[in-house]
Amino acid sequence: MDKLPIKTTLVITALAIFAYFGYTLWVGWEETLDAVLRLGLIGWLIVLALSLVNYGLRFVRWQWYLTTTPHQNLTVTQSFRYYLIGFAFTTTPGKVGEMVRSVFLYTHNVSFPQSISMYFIERLSDLLTMVLLSALVLSQFTSYAKWLIPPILVAIIILTVLQRPRLLQAIQTILHQYLPEKLDQLANKIFELLSHASGLLTFKFLYGGLALSLVAWGAEGIGFYLILQYLGVEINPMLAIGIYAMSIIIGAASFMPGGLGGTEAAMLIFLVSLGVSQEIALAATLICRFATLWFAVILGALAMIGLNTQPLTQTQEC
Repeated sequence: MDKLPIKTTLVITALAIFAYFGYTLWVGWEETLDAVLRLGLIGWLIVLALSLVNYGLRFVRWQWYLTTTPHQNLTVTQSFRYYLIGFAFTTTPGKVGEMVRSVFLYTHNVSFPQSISMYFIERLSDLLTMVLLSALVLSQFTSYAKWLIPPILVAIIILTVLQRPRLLQAIQTILHQYLPEKLDQLANKIFELLSHASGLLTFKFLYGGLALSLVAWGAEGIGFYLILQYLGVEINPMLAIGIYAMSIIIGAASFMPGGLGGTEAAMLIFLVSLGVSQEIALAATLICRFATLWFAVILGALAMIGLNTQPLTQTQEC
C-alpha cells in the first residue's frame, strides 16, 4: 500500500481552517470576537470539555466494536491515535475520509471489510442518534408533538430489521427485483457491509452503541446550549440540543465536506426564527462549529504529526 499523504493532509487542513476563519472575520469579526470574549476562559474550557466527552465516548464505542475482530498487537494508545487521526479527514464528503483508520487497523490483522463495516455501523448509530435528538425540537411545540412519532418509529423499525438476518435477506431480494441497476449495486454494497458487521448487529452492540452515541452527541448539544447561555440567549436546553442535531442532519444531507455551509445555515435560520439577533446567531453558530468540528480536525491533525508513513502491510490475512 502506498504511503499516506500526511503532509498534504496537514497542509489542506490548515488551509481549510484559515479559509473558514477568514470568512468569519469577513462576515462580522467584531461581533464574533465579542462573543468569543464573552464566553471567557472557563466557558471555553467547559464547551471544549463537552466536545472531548463526545470524542471519548465515541472512541469507547469504537473500542467495543473492535472486540468483535481478531486484532493483534494493538494497544489502547495506538487505537486512540488512529481514531483521532480519522478526525483530520472529517471535512471530506460524508466523512468517508475517516475510514483512513482502516489502513492502520489492517496492520493489526483487521481486514478492510471488517473495519469498514465497523465504520458503517458507527455512522448508522450516529444517524439514528441525530434523528432521535432532532425530534426534541418538535417536543417543545405542542402543536407539532404528533410529528415525534415518525422519527421514533423509523429508528425502531431500522433497529428491529437489522437484528433479523432473514428479513434483511428478503428485503435485499425484493430490492434486487425492482431497483435500477446502479441503485441495486449500491444496495448490494450496503447489505454486504451489514453481512460483515453481523457481530455488531446483536442487541448488545446495537442498542449499547446507540446509548453511547446519544450521550456523546447530547454532550455537544449541551455545549451548544451553554454557548447560547453565555451569549445571553434564553432557550430551553432540549430545544438547543434538537436544533444542534437537526442542523447536523441538514449539513450531512447537503453532501458538503463536514456539512460545511449547510449546518451553519441551518443553525442560523433556526436561531433567527426564534428571535435571536442575526449577529448573535452567527457568532453562536461559528463558535459551536469551532468547538465541535474544527476542534476535532485540529486534534486529528496533531495526532498525525510524527506518524510513521512507511508503506503499511498486513502480516497475516484475516
